[in-house]
Amino acid sequence: MFMELLLSFFLILLPFIIALVLLLKFKRRADTTGLATWLVIALLAYFIFNTDLMIILLASIAGIIASFPISLMVGSSILMITYMQQTGALKRVIIFFKTLGGGGSKGFQLMFLNLGLGTFLVSIGATPISILPPIMIALGYNPFIAVALPAIGYDPLTTFALLSIPAVVFADIMGIPLQDAGIIFSYFMPVITTGIAFGMLFIAGGFKELKNVKSIIFALVSGLSAGFVAILVNHIGLTTLTGVFSGFSVMLVTLLLTKVMGYKLKDDSILTDEEKQFAKDYSLLKALSPWAILITLVAITNIDPLYTLLFSDLSFPIGIGEILGDGGAVPAIVLKTRFLWQAYLWVFIATLLSMIFLKHDKEVLSNTVRISFKRALRPIFAASIFFAVAYVLNHSGTRFIDGYWVSALSNPSFDNSDNMINVLSNVTKTYTGDYYALVVPFIGLFGGFVTGSETSAIAMFTRYHKETSIIVGIDPIIIGASNGIGGGLASVLSPAKLANAAAVIDTPGIEGQVIKKTAPIAIILVWVTAVMTFLWTSYSTSNLILMIVVNIILIMIFIVYFMFRKQKNEGSL
Repeated sequence: MFMELLLSFFLILLPFIIALVLLLKFKRRADTTGLATWLVIALLAYFIFNTDLMIILLASIAGIIASFPISLMVGSSILMITYMQQTGALKRVIIFFKTLGGGGSKGFQLMFLNLGLGTFLVSIGATPISILPPIMIALGYNPFIAVALPAIGYDPLTTFALLSIPAVVFADIMGIPLQDAGIIFSYFMPVITTGIAFGMLFIAGGFKELKNVKSIIFALVSGLSAGFVAILVNHIGLTTLTGVFSGFSVMLVTLLLTKVMGYKLKDDSILTDEEKQFAKDYSLLKALSPWAILITLVAITNIDPLYTLLFSDLSFPIGIGEILGDGGAVPAIVLKTRFLWQAYLWVFIATLLSMIFLKHDKEVLSNTVRISFKRALRPIFAASIFFAVAYVLNHSGTRFIDGYWVSALSNPSFDNSDNMINVLSNVTKTYTGDYYALVVPFIGLFGGFVTGSETSAIAMFTRYHKETSIIVGIDPIIIGASNGIGGGLASVLSPAKLANAAAVIDTPGIEGQVIKKTAPIAIILVWVTAVMTFLWTSYSTSNLILMIVVNIILIMIFIVYFMFRKQKNEGSL
């Protein structure tokens, strides 16, 4: 019996092993990898785990629908960025940010652009890995740094990307309020964001940059600002705007530090004559109009009473399949589409409204649609297919009996041994026991690497962690959030994302070099997350994580203070 369980466990892992081989060995894209993963999972579900074929197909369709907040957001954000490119708005914005980077130290440039602006952009649906590499190149950084830093800078707060869609998906799976989910995630942020900030210094300048007191101050203040603002924003109930406020806070504090340290806030001297003329002819306010409109719209729709109306009252649920409950037949899967609240709708509307201020002649619109379709098709499919994989995993072992779906979810007496999630949970509990919490974020890292998305990692493994946590006897919400943090830290290891960043500066093939240098940073921070999760769940107190964060921060502040004081006494400042 135990050998059969181990064999089942290996078979469940097989599709993901194949995915790794396709990504690393054969350099296949995420969409191709995702399709292969789904095919293998579907075959296993049918032939090995006794899942009815129609349920496999319906579960896959449910997964695709559940992916809309991500997949359609990918499409709408690509549409907005492409339109800004075609109208020259994006070029004007890039020129503006180049001038901000010219007058400050390396610490300012790295934190303002990659941690601050990167977090801000990804929170409203833009793509830092497409926008920031050209700016980094223009500031004099080599292609390796220009790819690596935009990819790693927004990693800690990807849970709150796309107006916190990953947190929304997590909350729905867990069956908890969005604010509660956001608060749990936010408690990890001060340590993780500060760790990423110092990791960025190391990538950009090695240990030499880590000894630069001014860079240390920029990293410390930026990381702590992003982390603690995330906690504050979630506690006041603005979870969906966490990334907006955290990213803005980093940009604000770095600008203030630049002023205090005596740097010029703006330096046009690094611009070419052509760029200076373009900036003179093209209004910056006009160029920023798509983002300004979007921020206004999402702010309005994420504040009560409109938020409750669009998110809860008008959730427009879709039911798939039927189970037989005490009160009769009810849907087996209920998906709350919330399409009037979803970010993809408002990104699309903001793009349309920005046409009032930007060019919208026939050629611009035609090129925008054509290029957007070409760019978006494969990423949309990749996001969708991994959600389909997750739903087949979750509903494996389900059977049709008299037209109804029957599984342990609907009938506690049903034999659940054919459910893949149940198999994973039993084996995990057997081999990890009380130390299960230490493994969780590494599973998230794996999921994020394979799928290229924290949201996909959450969709794929959250139910597994929920069931295993209950078996082990620890808080499933903390465990699930830890998995999400691990998935977010995998962004810098995602071949698909790094290939995108490399493509915009015409340096294909640099992805392997980036992964080699950034992987240790991601793994170290995942290990830190694991230790925090273990301590938090072992001592069963919501205050433990805050005590750990505060103690670490105090130690770092004292270290920086004495280093600053020492160099000042030596006349180095």
